[in-house]
Amino acid sequence: MKFRVLLHKKADEFLKKISLEDKKRVIDKLKQLENFPTVKLDIVKIAGEANTFRLRIGKYRALFKVYEQEKIIVVAKIDTRKRIY
Repeated sequence: MKFRVLLHKKADEFLKKISLEDKKRVIDKLKQLENFPTVKLDIVKIAGEANTFRLRIGKYRALFKVYEQEKIIVVAKIDTRKRIY
């Protein structure tokens, strides 16, 4: 079964600030998260955080939390590599 990918308000606000081209690329990658964990993306688990991962999308990073039981992925934050950590 596929995951539902939801955007946190902060992630949504960030998407509104970036260029249309970047936005399309980021949204395309986030849609692929529906097939987590079998999806072939640059995903790394965040150490010390339960069910929290980061997805690399060019110069951007998306931090997301996986809720296995509910089949939901919440994208908590999207930002440039410099500012997200």
